[in-house]
Amino acid sequence: MRIFITGGSGKIGKNLSNYLINKNYFCILNSRKKINITSKKKNFYNYKKDILKKNFIIPNCDVVIHTASNTIERNKKKIIQNQLIDKKIFSNIKKNNKIKKMIFISTVAVYNKNNKSRMVNEYSKSFSKSNYSSLKLKSEKLFLKNKRIKVYNIRIPGLLLTEMENNFISNIIKKIKCLKKIKIYNSNQLFNNLLLSSSLNLFIENLLRKNFKSGNILLGSSKPLKLNKIIDIVSNYFDVNNNINWKSNKNMGFYLDIRRAIKLYDFKPLSTKKSILNYLNKNYPKHV
Repeated sequence: MRIFITGGSGKIGKNLSNYLINKNYFCILNSRKKINITSKKKNFYNYKKDILKKNFIIPNCDVVIHTASNTIERNKKKIIQNQLIDKKIFSNIKKNNKIKKMIFISTVAVYNKNNKSRMVNEYSKSFSKSNYSSLKLKSEKLFLKNKRIKVYNIRIPGLLLTEMENNFISNIIKKIKCLKKIKIYNSNQLFNNLLLSSSLNLFIENLLRKNFKSGNILLGSSKPLKLNKIIDIVSNYFDVNNNINWKSNKNMGFYLDIRRAIKLYDFKPLSTKKSILNYLNKNYPKHV
């Protein structure tokens, strides 16, 4: 199987590429930047071309995994580029009869953060109005228009890989470790809006191997925990007293219903607690 991966130098693309190469999939890695692959295997090559250039075409492959995306919301020009990139990918796939599957990395940021602390799933309609989120939703709909191939739009939450992440949970962990004061809303809010990169890699490999129906897929961890419980887990791990300034806003927050991914796409999630502890053990080993 030949797999074309966009955004090969990005955090998701590079980590996924290393995983698939080590699993003996042949990967074609696309990026404008140099891609450093840690695997010693040779079943890949770099395809250094700008998607928005006229000479860009998707090379011979069976599957496209589209991870390339600008995420800086305040830079409107770069956010709009996402839509141009996605349209170019869609057009290329439509012309290439050898491609059988496409996996698009979307985001749970498509949901409105003011969801009244309720659960959201693939059928929820309370969406964010930010440029980044709105364009992600448009691209999801665009890719699903291609009925010739299988299309999987994966809405991922805060991804946990290294201590360099910049998302809700990773930032809380860093601040608790450094004894910084933190403002958090709704101590009793249920939360499972996180995913280990290893869980994402395993799930994507499952999509490659099996022939599921096209659709939007929401991923996260299982067994949501209250935020105050998550704070306790992190504080106990570092053996520190946290400095949390709890606020209340009953309209703010949501957690994830991942039952559809489990039932229809054979997703095997880790629990929220285990995901957090695995991340802590990997990136903040106690003996260091």
